[in-house]
Amino acid sequence: MSPRTGRPIVGKEPKNKQIALRATETTVNKFQECANITGKTKTDLLEEMVNNLYDRLTKK
Repeated sequence: MSPRTGRPIVGKEPKNKQIALRATETTVNKFQECANITGKTKTDLLEEMVNNLYDRLTKK
């Protein structure tokens, strides 16, 4: 049997979806600087921001 191919799953779910967006150069630079400062990937930062916003909006 051949070995599995593709990227390994990190975490609980596969990251098989993409998000594309348009942003200003300033916003992109700030986002990159946040990634550099925290040592996290931009994907991890985006997921963290979305989860925080979702929790705030759905908090009862």
